[in-house]
Amino acid sequence: MERQKLRIGIIGLGIISDAHVEGAAAMAEIATVTAVCDIDETKASTVAQRFGATVYTDYRRLLDEAEVDLVDIILPHNLHYPVAMYALERGKHVLLEKPLTIDPAEGLALIERARAMGVQFSVAENTRFVTAYVEAEKLLRAHALGDIYQIRTLIAGSEVERLKNPHPWKAKKIGSGGGVLMDAAPHTFYLLKWLFGEVATLQAFHSQLVPASEVEDNAIVIGRMASGATFTLQFTFTAESPWTERLEIYGTTGALIIDQIANPPAIVYRGTEDFYGTPLAGVPYDPVHWKYNSILDETKDFIQTVWDSGVPKVDPADAHYGLLMIEKAYVSARSGQPIAFAELAKSGE
Repeated sequence: MERQKLRIGIIGLGIISDAHVEGAAAMAEIATVTAVCDIDETKASTVAQRFGATVYTDYRRLLDEAEVDLVDIILPHNLHYPVAMYALERGKHVLLEKPLTIDPAEGLALIERARAMGVQFSVAENTRFVTAYVEAEKLLRAHALGDIYQIRTLIAGSEVERLKNPHPWKAKKIGSGGGVLMDAAPHTFYLLKWLFGEVATLQAFHSQLVPASEVEDNAIVIGRMASGATFTLQFTFTAESPWTERLEIYGTTGALIIDQIANPPAIVYRGTEDFYGTPLAGVPYDPVHWKYNSILDETKDFIQTVWDSGVPKVDPADAHYGLLMIEKAYVSARSGQPIAFAELAKSGE
């Protein structure tokens, strides 16, 4: 007897939803989109027609009435918790856009509910699927750069227009939960946890250059990993350049520099006289699609994982860990004081 395909519901059709939709479409052999929800009915209808899916403008109706096994939630930050919890309580597998939530306690509640319901739950953290980072992991696991002593990251792009307007949720604390730290730092803190382990201390600074918004648009976080490596993390919403992510890793036997809009985007250096370095094999130059492709791949991977009854690559516990650090980064920025890891851990009790 042929196995029934997974039935997918998509909730939210915001700016990054195209890659999620294409990811679902690419899994047509094992899954099909049967329901689409957005407050803009015209937008929902356009996507639904492609799949012959039912249109909803209320997520509760979709989750109560539609025959779906899995939901992909792509909504403003403040809606992550209520919508995901509603889905989990109805026994749906859930892929939830980052950040996990804007409140660590609510994030933990989602993780615990998914466990209690016996369903798959993951955060759509595309960092885990960016080709350059996947290749960097291979180098690190092989100890190819020696002992790591310094890590630098940058996420840079422009949200100036949406902050100046201001955007109905992006520029509002009630909708976003914060600015560049809440929106961009989940990627970097996930990257740190995945590739380098836990944080020992951090200190944060943030500023606001766009006065029309309610949130910070620039931030720096410095600190030390439990391994002893130091880190500097920078985030900006006011860079008038194509969106990029930069990762610099300095070790005792080499260095790796990744910049998604550089050509080549990833170079390994071996010593002080290696002026030209060696491009990291397997990392294509694709400044336009590198992020889109990683979002598409994360969606495909979660659908395949549910089909196989496997384990999602992105553990929501790691997303929760990053959320704890973001929470304390805000505390540090307000107080001007560093935060030790022991204090970070208290938030998860």
